[in-house]
Amino acid sequence: MHRWNIPGVCGLDNSGNSCYLNAVLQCLCSTVPLVEHFLNRDTRKEFAKSKCRVAEVFVGLLQEMWVGRSSSCTPMEARSVLCSILPQFNNYLQQDAQELLLFLLNVLHDDLKKVGAPSLAFFFFYKELPPLTASSRVFSRFLKWQTRSSIHKWRSDSGRNGITAARSSTVVSHLFEGQLSYMTLCMHCDHQSHSTQAFLVLSLPIPTGTIKCSIQDCLSAFFEQTVLTGSEQMLCSACGQKRETTVLTYLDKPPEILTLHLKRFGFKGKKQVKLRNNVIFSKKLNLSQFLPSSAQDTLYSSYRLYAVVNHTGNLNMGHYTSVCYNALTRTWHCFDDAAVKELQDSLVQSPNAYMLLYSRKPFQKPKISGL
Repeated sequence: MHRWNIPGVCGLDNSGNSCYLNAVLQCLCSTVPLVEHFLNRDTRKEFAKSKCRVAEVFVGLLQEMWVGRSSSCTPMEARSVLCSILPQFNNYLQQDAQELLLFLLNVLHDDLKKVGAPSLAFFFFYKELPPLTASSRVFSRFLKWQTRSSIHKWRSDSGRNGITAARSSTVVSHLFEGQLSYMTLCMHCDHQSHSTQAFLVLSLPIPTGTIKCSIQDCLSAFFEQTVLTGSEQMLCSACGQKRETTVLTYLDKPPEILTLHLKRFGFKGKKQVKLRNNVIFSKKLNLSQFLPSSAQDTLYSSYRLYAVVNHTGNLNMGHYTSVCYNALTRTWHCFDDAAVKELQDSLVQSPNAYMLLYSRKPFQKPKISGL
């Protein structure tokens, strides 16, 4: 095995069906602003003073992966601490990597709140709505409404939950949290209602009926307008009755780190199936079409890919690996537990992609003491 001596390029030993954990940890290890924050000397002193146990263990692992000299290490302490807090992972069963990522970010966030003021709870948003059936009149109504509204009004609605308050944030929420906005429109009386939802991960549907699609197709399916009819009609507060309702969704606050989860697992009748569609993704992603018109700025909507979690097999008998970009060497590496190999840019694309992590700002050389 090649013995790597590159900061941030370190394999992780499998401690018993822990490939899902290893893949997620590699992605976080490649998130440069997160690593810089955790390995900052002043930050580490604050962790010790506030007894941030989870954060301290995470710091120890990042220190070993970035400043250590081993080609691999064992994240046993990190797994032990996580399992003590999240008993659902305290076994040797195959687990879902995206669920682990959400729980891990939530645990880190809660731990970091000890350093500052109390903060928000996180939400994971799945969009489970029927296919688009809206008529063109919905678009004209929406355009009239959008002209009257602005992104500032959308954000003011979320203030009551403390989501956008600076004092409520940690480095986790600052980097990974975004916000969706919804408008529901009664098709009978045109009454509108607005709401917002914070998210850490966008879980995208994969279009059916094709063996190949693009990540833009998945995003379009997530954000497409929807008409709720029949038993799914919503109660209109103005009419006082259930009415056909149009739901419009867009991205109000794009996160610094955008995490996309491809919904490959589902059911066909009572049988669990995995969608094996080849989702083509690019290293550059533009989300401007999913933002309100007042926020369609390239600075806020352009992203660069820096990590991919791949899944092979099925849900119960599968295996996770990750592909991550190293900002120091500007090269890609494939991590298969303790095994590591450099990867050509052209091989980053994979039909096994399960999660994609994008950064709004290109990562620069990490500012880490000891490098």
